[in-house]
Amino acid sequence: MKGRANSFWTFWSFPTTVSGQSLNLNRGSHLQLKLILHSERFDEFARLDSLWIETSPILASRVLGEIAELDQPNPARGVAEVELGEMTDFSYDLKADFTVGEPGFNSLLIRTGSIETVFKALEIDGVETTPNGVEITDGDLVVRLPERISPANNPALRVKFSSEVFDFARTFEGEVFNESRDNLPQPVEGGDVSDAVSTNSLRVLASSAANPQLVQDLRFSSGVFTPNGDGINDELILSYSLFALPQSVPVELRVFSLDGRLVVKAQRGQQGSGPQTLRWDGRDQQGTALAPGIYLLGV
Repeated sequence: MKGRANSFWTFWSFPTTVSGQSLNLNRGSHLQLKLILHSERFDEFARLDSLWIETSPILASRVLGEIAELDQPNPARGVAEVELGEMTDFSYDLKADFTVGEPGFNSLLIRTGSIETVFKALEIDGVETTPNGVEITDGDLVVRLPERISPANNPALRVKFSSEVFDFARTFEGEVFNESRDNLPQPVEGGDVSDAVSTNSLRVLASSAANPQLVQDLRFSSGVFTPNGDGINDELILSYSLFALPQSVPVELRVFSLDGRLVVKAQRGQQGSGPQTLRWDGRDQQGTALAPGIYLLGV
């Protein structure tokens, strides 16, 4: 596409190759799809019969968001800067613009990327208010508002929460939505929301005194596990945190015997920065249970 239309395009994001990931498209965004079809047999072919992309009317003309460290609303360099991997208190300000007929929203989701996220408070027009509900799942903080935000009722919103940052640059993506309605969620865009906050962005920068190891805080659910089908210690769960990744990366579990032989090499899909887990049932790639013994595991 050439001409004036180019000025409305956004920068390309990292490619999304894993099912279930949110695209979080902002205004002016375009989709580029790459479809690869292949067959296991040379005498058979694959064909795409249909492609379905779902759209929905917008909830508001625009929903702006602005994040800052709670006690540093006006940072010297104009962007929130925190310590990598440390719990930090944040404020997340939100303001919507409406035109007549737009339905508004009653819930807010903030993608913090940390399962250790703690909700602190909801403020509506500067008054602390009890939300209808709060839910934190896999780093997603959902706040259900006590009243619908609409053209007739459009106060300033602020959510206070604590979270960790696992990337040197983290965008706290958000979206608003309506529970019990068929509307699709609408992304929150970074912008100038509050005169009391000067970041005008959803981006947070993190720093560290030393270059962090990519894999940290590796823990096992048990030092011993016995995958014999009795329901006790049949599965080993590895918990860890990934730091400073620019995008999701493939993760591999490797298991070695004590004499250094690689006995298991298993792909575990894509993972990004933040707390993660892997599960192992004591079997190799062919599904054969390893002999009892002591093994070394690597991620």
